[in-house]
Amino acid sequence: MVVVTRDGGQSGPGCEWPSGAGAALSGADPAGGAGAPGAARHGRDTTSPGLVLAAVLSLAAGAIHFAFAPEHFAEHASHGAFFLGLGLFQVGWAVWALLRPGRLVAAVGLLNLAVVGVWLVSRTAGLPGEPVEAVGFPDALASAVEVGVAGLGLVALVRGVGRPRLRAPVVAVVATVATALTLVSLTPAAAGGHHHHEAASASAPVPAHDGAGHVATPASGSAAGTSPCERAGPPASPAQVTDSEGHFHRGSVPQQPIDAGTRLVLAGQQALARAAAARYPTVADATRSGYRLSTGYTPCIGAHFTNIGLVARFDPAAPSELLFDGTTPSAKLVGLSYLVYHPGGAPVGFAGPNDVWHQHNANGGLCFSADGVVIAGEQASARECAALGGAKRELTDVWMLHDWVVPGWECSWGVFAPECPELGGRVGRSAWD
Repeated sequence: MVVVTRDGGQSGPGCEWPSGAGAALSGADPAGGAGAPGAARHGRDTTSPGLVLAAVLSLAAGAIHFAFAPEHFAEHASHGAFFLGLGLFQVGWAVWALLRPGRLVAAVGLLNLAVVGVWLVSRTAGLPGEPVEAVGFPDALASAVEVGVAGLGLVALVRGVGRPRLRAPVVAVVATVATALTLVSLTPAAAGGHHHHEAASASAPVPAHDGAGHVATPASGSAAGTSPCERAGPPASPAQVTDSEGHFHRGSVPQQPIDAGTRLVLAGQQALARAAAARYPTVADATRSGYRLSTGYTPCIGAHFTNIGLVARFDPAAPSELLFDGTTPSAKLVGLSYLVYHPGGAPVGFAGPNDVWHQHNANGGLCFSADGVVIAGEQASARECAALGGAKRELTDVWMLHDWVVPGWECSWGVFAPECPELGGRVGRSAWD
């Protein structure tokens, strides 16, 4: 690095200017006259510590975005593509800054401010069509280092830079700092704001708000047997009454506590879900929009109408299934259901740990008619299913979650409960028979 003394001279072992670089900064002749500041001694090249530090920060931000790209791909392809593209840009910029420092690379580094701006909007007002997201440690860390990259780039843009010759210690520092930042952001405590769909804990239940404007009901053991759902008969499917440890449990669902930020995100998602519910008040409205009968009326869970075009991803504003109190055109909506094809495990769904997804694959799966309508549950044997004119089929990578947010049907066993106790009636008829 050049050290400029008070009298305008240069001193120190690193005072050389490589190949006339920095002449524009000093106003000297680029050719470097005998007394010009651009004159260089023979020896090592100078470095640009500001851009080296900016490269370290950019590597860290890129690593964080790479780490969370798969999770965002699970939410939506465009979200995952954004994270992947941003990670490639930030890592590529770091390599460029280390190998070819200059005003151009410094100027391009200012684009990180646009990324920070998008993040701020997503955490305050919400992006178009998206709920407001909670601030988590990894995204806050990534935004902070992006501000650092832009700030150091601005300094380099104003003051100018030299071409670094990287040595082993510099490479070691870059790798160590980037790795440390990434590991910190991915620890369970730090990344908790991103990983929020684990199965509910088997620990003692704690009363908590569900984040959607309701007070969640804590677990109270087995159901009392007096609700319309229970009086209608046994559960239609083992998946509805089997907890995360494989035990029978019918009744209210344990709710795990959530923080204020998660509650805010969940409330936004449920607002989108309610808006979707308002579009389909009756079966006639649903069928006009592409939903088709997939399960006849069943107490506790309603009649299911499915739009197969919506099962590829989870979107709170576009439920792939609608639940009704009957199957006639005038039957009323009672709930939503998210049927999602997601290989490798349950999809990332609603914010918080309380959206426990389930499958219907016990005993060979559900019994389907030739036209794809469920005509018997998992408890039916293959022979019994065949006698009904159907065939058993497992849906290996298909996951389901009920969401009881329709006004008047906020089920008392929980907003994500597999069964709604208020929903009684008779199989194949309606909730009112």
